[in-house]
Amino acid sequence: MRILFSQRYLRAIESKALSVEVPEIARRKVWAQLSAFNAPMRIQRDPYDNWTDNSSVLEETESDLLTEHGWQRLPVTPYPADTRYHEALRLLVLSGEGPYVFDTIEVASGYMDAAEKDALRQKINQIFELHDCPWRISDGEFFKLDGDFVGARLANNAHDSLAKNQFAGAAHEYAKARQYLGTGDVREAIFFAGHSFESVMKVLTKLDHANGDRLIKELGAQGYFNDLPETIRAGFMDQVLRALPFLRNKLGGHGQGKDIVAIPPAYGDLAIQIAAAFQNFLITKHLERSPPPTPDPEPSGPATSSADDDLPF
Repeated sequence: MRILFSQRYLRAIESKALSVEVPEIARRKVWAQLSAFNAPMRIQRDPYDNWTDNSSVLEETESDLLTEHGWQRLPVTPYPADTRYHEALRLLVLSGEGPYVFDTIEVASGYMDAAEKDALRQKINQIFELHDCPWRISDGEFFKLDGDFVGARLANNAHDSLAKNQFAGAAHEYAKARQYLGTGDVREAIFFAGHSFESVMKVLTKLDHANGDRLIKELGAQGYFNDLPETIRAGFMDQVLRALPFLRNKLGGHGQGKDIVAIPPAYGDLAIQIAAAFQNFLITKHLERSPPPTPDPEPSGPATSSADDDLPF
């Protein structure tokens, strides 16, 4: 199981650097969706015993929350006497602390198959967008939108695009960049944003040990920018695509020198949004050059005719 939201952001939550507010109406709709996706399951508790128990997504979710947090029971007051219909878990979603609401959704989605997980993700994001809740779920984890909604949606689309197109390393690094920014570590956010961009270029160029400059040159050599006039290709690579490697080298990670003590969060936002734009751009170029295979058309049945059809002459 992945680390839960409340544990990934534990220090930021405890220091009140990160606040999670979920509107009441959004909570009600979230519970309705969780209930709708509460599929029955068969669970083999003991790997050495073939015996299986009847269970469900929400039953396993509650069990996992108790285990991960070391709780005897869910932190809701008053604790319900009625244990039917997952009443304690319902109260946690409706009135519990915001981070535990996100924990519940993340754990529950982990028990769903790919189609159900994606359908839940879309529903949850629609609910939060409708009710101005600045959080979204992608690849099973919540992240906070920044103030620029266009940039935030771009970032969300980039993560989804990476995951769907099997750039697993880049998707993981991009998720870490957003997590670091959410906890206030701007330097690491910039570092991993730059890393995720380089990881995409490594997949495309098949150069595993090259730096950003070498990778950008190789993209040009392989013809990724041949749809531009030849006179501006070099300028595009030098003045546009090297913006993120510059930020990463000068502001991200370590070794920037004693002059840089703190980096304003706006530069972390900038790095993540640049990474999103570049990654969306490169994946688009990749799909243009190597489109996914078209599924074979379903065989059509034998043609039928009726008495009203015109007869050929």
